[in-house]
Amino acid sequence: MRTFTRKDISYIKDKIISQNESIELFAGSGSDKKVVVKRGLKIRHKPSGLIYTVVDAIFPDSGKPEIICHRPGKRFRIKSKDFNEYERL
Repeated sequence: MRTFTRKDISYIKDKIISQNESIELFAGSGSDKKVVVKRGLKIRHKPSGLIYTVVDAIFPDSGKPEIICHRPGKRFRIKSKDFNEYERL
């Protein structure tokens, strides 16, 4: 039987949480819904560890929200299907 240290347990907990979390654009529901992803928010791409700054959150005609981000030398859109690959900092 293996005994886990506090560090082991913390690592396992963080790994499980990061696999199940996703960036949420809104807080609240219905008419009380508010956009919580704002310009200047820092987010991290979980697989690569790269950090990006949010420029804007847009709602194109498709109805699926997108986040426009940048880091030095790169600007791009994150589609809603990929939000689970990012986390707030």
